[in-house]
Amino acid sequence: MKKYICFPISLFIFLMSCSQNDNPSKIIIETTGFADSTKIYLHNTGKATQDSGYIVNNNLVFSVDVDEPTLFLIRPVIKTRADIDVKSFWKEDKQVTIRAEKGNLKNAIVEGSEIQKQVDIIEASKSHLKQPLDSIWTEYRSVPRKDTVKRKALRTEGKEIEQAITDVDVNYVKNHPDELYSVITLKNLMKYTIPKAQTKELYENLSPEMQSTKYGITVKKFLELSTDFKIGDKAKDFQLPDLDGNLVGLNNFKDKYILLDFWSSNCGPCRLENPNLLKNYKTYRDRGFEIISISLDINREDWENAVKKDSMIWTTVSDLKGVDGDIPMTYNVYFVPTYYLIDPNGIIIDKFLGRGQLDEKMKEIFPN
Repeated sequence: MKKYICFPISLFIFLMSCSQNDNPSKIIIETTGFADSTKIYLHNTGKATQDSGYIVNNNLVFSVDVDEPTLFLIRPVIKTRADIDVKSFWKEDKQVTIRAEKGNLKNAIVEGSEIQKQVDIIEASKSHLKQPLDSIWTEYRSVPRKDTVKRKALRTEGKEIEQAITDVDVNYVKNHPDELYSVITLKNLMKYTIPKAQTKELYENLSPEMQSTKYGITVKKFLELSTDFKIGDKAKDFQLPDLDGNLVGLNNFKDKYILLDFWSSNCGPCRLENPNLLKNYKTYRDRGFEIISISLDINREDWENAVKKDSMIWTTVSDLKGVDGDIPMTYNVYFVPTYYLIDPNGIIIDKFLGRGQLDEKMKEIFPN
């Protein structure tokens, strides 16, 4: 006689649902308007890694394991400005579903991430500010440079709105001391958006649990290390490994003029300036000029490839910790390229942001 085992239908459906839809590694992208075989890139900003896949039947699935909340980006292939459409999102150890429309990827809906829910709430509260801000900067770019009065008025109006946006973020951090997104927001604010004293006040208001997260530890390190160096200050020495593993710092080049160059392989202006650095290095190295380029990369291969491609024959060093490294924090670097010019006595004689300023500095130091 056969025996039959009763199996509740409801339990069967539950188990099937879990097996199909509850994979914490999955990033499921459901699309509208994208053609089959459209290539989509996935960037893990925490590790500076990249993956890619192709949309088939309006779907694309990535499989990614994370052990902590991680910020990702998805984007299509970018060939022109019109192709620039990027969506950033947070993923925890849970399945994430993204519903994206072609041409409006930046406004894709993300489901399955608790931090992303917080992000969406705070971004929605700033939307009434961001739309007019975009309009102001669009108008600003169209105003002729000679119309300084109009440009100044637009800049002032834009700065006021930017401050209002910052105030929303600051109030969120202040009023939600127990939320992870608060300390993430504070880390983003701390370097150039708010004063150091305000960063300290907001950090001390965070719960001990949030202070002990990796983001909280980074904020604490910034408060301990960052220095607002001014012209005339003594530069602080350091030791960082070069590509061969040798520790190098300012003291390796005593009695020389040193250009301290903060850069990264994915910084377009940095890479465009490297040929000019090479020209000046070849011209003045025998007269007592050296360059130490501190890479803010977190991927060794990216750093190494850029050094080779750009013929960076001078000293390049990195701890592969990006902007969170001790030395970028010590020198309060929030923009690349950033350059400090240091004299043979170790005194900072100039600091400049952006490219195209080194030639005149060298002519002043080494006149014909």
